[in-house]
This record gives sequence, C-alpha cells and structure tokens, in this order.
Amino acid sequence: MIAGAIDIGTNTTLALLAEGSNGELQVLQDQITVNHLGDALRQGPEFSPDVMALNVDLLAEIVRDYRRMGAEDFVIGATAAVRHANNRADFQQAVKDVVGLPLEIISGREEAALTYLGAISNREIYPTERVCVMDLGGGSTEIVEGLGYNPGQSYSVDVGSSVLTNQFFVNDPPEEDEVSELVSSLRGRLTHLVANLRGRKVPWILVGGTVVTLAMLKSGYRHYDPARVGGSLITVEDVDRLIAHFLGRPAEELQMMPGMPVGRGRIILAGAILLREMFWALEIEEGIVSERGLRHGLWLAKFGRMAKHE
Repeated sequence: MIAGAIDIGTNTTLALLAEGSNGELQVLQDQITVNHLGDALRQGPEFSPDVMALNVDLLAEIVRDYRRMGAEDFVIGATAAVRHANNRADFQQAVKDVVGLPLEIISGREEAALTYLGAISNREIYPTERVCVMDLGGGSTEIVEGLGYNPGQSYSVDVGSSVLTNQFFVNDPPEEDEVSELVSSLRGRLTHLVANLRGRKVPWILVGGTVVTLAMLKSGYRHYDPARVGGSLITVEDVDRLIAHFLGRPAEELQMMPGMPVGRGRIILAGAILLREMFWALEIEEGIVSERGLRHGLWLAKFGRMAKHE
C-alpha cells in the first residue's frame, strides 16, 4: 500500500510517502520543512495560537498533497517539543479537527525504538549482529542498542541542538565561556547516560538533522541528496574541524554556508558540540550517517505488516 508517515520534531517536520512490499518500503517522496516549534518554546511553556495554526496548516497541506499522490493512510508522530508543551492536548485536538487524523505523542523510549527500526531499514544486517543507533534531535537525543533488526535497550535524554542553543548561548556568536559551560554540562550528563555503552565496538549509525547537515558540509554538498549522504562516514576529526570553522561566526554567516539547511545556522554549533561529546562519552571515533529515521520507523511499525500480506 501507499501511505504517509509524518515526524513532527523540535525544529522540523519530516514527511515520508512510501509504498510497501514484503515488509519493506520504497520511498516515493521525502520532504523536510522548518516548523518553529522549538523557537516557540523559548518564549514560554506553550505554543502560541499562531505557531499551532502554522503547523496544523502545514500538516493539512502535506496530507492533501500525499493523498493526491495515492496515499491511502497516514501515521503522524510528535516528539520532544510537543511532549514538553503544556498545551500539547490542544495541538492534538487542532490536528484532529482540521486534518482529520490522530496525532500520537511519542515517548523518548518509543522514539528510540522506532528510529532504530527506520535507520536500519535499508541496511543489510545479520540477525546476530549488534548495532547502535544514535539520534541527535533538536529537543532530545536517543540511543538504542539492537540485535539484528530488533531494537533493544534504549536511552533518552532531553538534550538537543535547539534546547542547548536556547539554554547556553545568549550571544551571537556564542562567547568562549558559553561554549565551555555547554561542554562541561554535557560531559556531566552524558557520562552517566552512556555508561553501559561506552567502548562498544559495533557499527554506530547516526541519525538526525545535525548529523545530515554535518555530512553535507564535510563533503561540500550544496543540496540534500539522500543517496550520497546515506552511508557516509563522520569521524571525530571531521566534527572537530567543523566546530573550529563554526566558532566565532554569527548565525547569519553560518546560515549562508553552502549546504546549510534553512533555519539550521543558529543551532548547528550546539548540535556539532553535542555529537563530539557523545563520541567522547562513548569512546568511539566515527559513525555511519543514515538518511532514514523516525518517519521510516513509524511507517514500518504501522504499515509494514499490512504490506507483507497484500
């Protein structure tokens, strides 16, 4: 069947249209749109009516377009920003009223498991092979260790590129003491979080807007191409080199870099530092970039079995 899966993140809304066959999915359309939810929560614990209306209209437009392209059904999931908003129930109801579809608010552990499922969905993995997936989002970071195609123990922490930028960076560009404070805070939190995974000699698959952006900047891509970004390697040296390039530059200048996605310039430094500190805490030196993630996992979880029996 042809169906859509929509992931409402802290910075962006990612929409997938895919067709299933034998439990797999073939991507027909994959798009990303800045949603301003993380920015809205900088002003207070609730989404403003304007921000909710903007996002409901965005969802309605995506659903309308995908129905024209043959979508028979949809699944919509929301993560950290919506989890933390005091008026999340109002947002859910608005989506139901206007779009006509339910909005599922996904827990951190559910997000980790679904992201694992999506991230490995186009990889050849042995049933007994151990794999770790790391998802660096705007509002939270998830890590899940799996065996073959089955996700296992997962970890979630409320640190992400948008949250960290809002919490630690007052000046533009951030001053040296602000960057140092961010690094110190992350080292204190992440060391405890990843203690059980430290030093694992397994493939590490990296997911999320920060990771994809860093891969594009490293390779000099001016436009997002999933076929080239997916499967590329990011090392700790790559991240250090990019951080050095970002430091001391205002957000407007970073946004002008070729290949920088819209809205990413303000938060890319915090995201890159988060990735570097994850590498440090885990005692790993590299990871494999996946262009897939939560939206693919949502699709497979809801429609994958149905596709097998068509």
